[in-house]
Amino acid sequence: MTTSRRRSPVRILLVTLIALATLFLAFRVAVIASLEVHFGSGFDHRRFDKLETEFDNTQAAFSEAEGRMRELAAAHPQAERIVWTRAWICVRDAGRAEVCQRPTPDDEAMYLALPSTDRIVRQAKDQERTFFCFYGEDPPRYTIMHAPDGTDVKAFAKDRGFRSTRSLGQGWVLLGPIPDLDRENEQWQ
Repeated sequence: MTTSRRRSPVRILLVTLIALATLFLAFRVAVIASLEVHFGSGFDHRRFDKLETEFDNTQAAFSEAEGRMRELAAAHPQAERIVWTRAWICVRDAGRAEVCQRPTPDDEAMYLALPSTDRIVRQAKDQERTFFCFYGEDPPRYTIMHAPDGTDVKAFAKDRGFRSTRSLGQGWVLLGPIPDLDRENEQWQ
């Protein structure tokens, strides 16, 4: 005599729901992972190559703008931060509000000679380093840094959360993105 077991409808429904939930979760994980790969804050060799080529083609413009930032820093020795955009040059002295002024026509022409640069930053906490930030691009965001001789670029990048580095020549380096948004905001504030 064989015994046949009848499957309970509740049991079938429960197994089906668990299977569907597992499939849904696996799909979500796959979608999020693919978005991170495509749009995420990871290193992108093509973007590094593009920025390196632009830098190589306009290195004199970067050097000229870096020299102008040194002049601004010398004119404002108490500045915690100097930010130069196409529209403004802003200086924040220690304990004071940020003061902004329009760039001179020469400054504007110098800035426009820099390909894709969204802002140039010099901060007291970064000890004579000048950063050319590329924020108009889709994430991830990259930065070209001019640093004084003797800078341990790898240690600096690791300390500030930059994911990658590439030397562009004497004193110049391309820094990969900072994948953590809080650390990125901390770097530029």
